Amino acid sequence: MVEVVVTEVTFSPNQGGYVVILREKDGERWLPIFIGPGEAQSIALNLRGGQYQRPMTFDFVASLLRALDGRVRSVQVTRLHENTFYAEILLERPDGEVIRIDARPSDAIPLALRLGLPVHVAAAVLEAAGQEGFPQMVPLEERILQLEGELEEAVEREDFEQAVRLRDQIRYYRKLIQPEAEGDARP
Repeated sequence: MVEVVVTEVTFSPNQGGYVVILREKDGERWLPIFIGPGEAQSIALNLRGGQYQRPMTFDFVASLLRALDGRVRSVQVTRLHENTFYAEILLERPDGEVIRIDARPSDAIPLALRLGLPVHVAAAVLEAAGQEGFPQMVPLEERILQLEGELEEAVEREDFEQAVRLRDQIRYYRKLIQPEAEGDARP
């Protein structure tokens, strides 16, 4: 297993979706994993140290494990099959036995971030899907700036339908970066 660092959640304009970037801790490779908007929000929130007023699923799982005296040792992205990544959560029981729990990477990563745990990727997965160099993705903050420019242009052209779509997209991305502090608000 290769230790990675969760560096960012970005938007891929080419794919029209969100990507979590796992960068090799002691190397140059990085692994892009496409995720849904809800998962992107959870991971972005954890990367920024944010917290909802009410517990999210990863908070609930962490609380449940603490209550049962279980301890998560790490999160591992274990395999890639038909363009789908698979992960496991390594859980240590009170008696010392370690069990592996099947999980989606997009569910396991926020738990690891919340608990301050390492994330590992199988060497074969990193070899098959890892990239070298700098990701060609657009950070959400930069994407918002791009959309704000497009919004200004749409207003100048008096294309108000497009302006409304852009405004809504900007609001959505802002919620991913800074979710509402109250309740279980999600975009």
